[in-house]
Amino acid sequence: MEKKIIIPLILTAAFLMLAIGTKAASPSPTATDSAIQEIRDKVKEIVQEKIKDTQQGQKAGFFGEISKITDSSLTIQTNQGDKELQIATDAAIIQSGKKATLEDLETGSFAIGMGYLENTNLLDTKRLVIAKKTELPAREIAFGQTIDISSEEEVLTIKNEKKNLIYTIEINSKTVINKTANGKDTKIKFGDIVKGDKLVAVGAPSENEHKIITAKIIRIISQMTEESSPSSSATVIPEATATPTD
Repeated sequence: MEKKIIIPLILTAAFLMLAIGTKAASPSPTATDSAIQEIRDKVKEIVQEKIKDTQQGQKAGFFGEISKITDSSLTIQTNQGDKELQIATDAAIIQSGKKATLEDLETGSFAIGMGYLENTNLLDTKRLVIAKKTELPAREIAFGQTIDISSEEEVLTIKNEKKNLIYTIEINSKTVINKTANGKDTKIKFGDIVKGDKLVAVGAPSENEHKIITAKIIRIISQMTEESSPSSSATVIPEATATPTD
């Protein structure tokens, strides 16, 4: 519908521009330029008004984390920036499968608002569904082969080939690094890890979309040696060992 309205306007504007341009050969170019700019401004104004009229009243939905709550509205953070949900007096608010009110809501919760657009950032909300903010697991387990080492920052990059995931493993003073040698666990240093080592890291995940883990424990499963190459050292890891949960 929006395109059907805008396309004729653009064609009209082009026709007017052409008509004005034909007169450009007259002795008063300043007056002609002024007339062209006036036409441009008018067409732009009409197009913007039509777009606004077309969008207003359309069914739409916003979703994101609640950052602000008032007596009659919510502000949520979305991938497109902050959006305001104006809550209608007859709006249905559902939280944990039960009816709720604005007073029951908390910032940090995840909200899905459905209703009608007032403008690009304002929704006349008729239905609001609330879910608790997803909590990160207390710990995460990552398995993979070391593909990069930053000695200065004490950071490892490992890749899980099976799941096609790359993890960044941060090391601190409390990180314990072990390897098994001759049936015994041996404590080693960060500097003993080399590219190609296969390891399991256990630690706290970061609060973003990247797979960053601050390691509490690192266990070297198979270690590269000076004589071995990546192809020869890629020993087969038993399935139960090689697939810890994320």
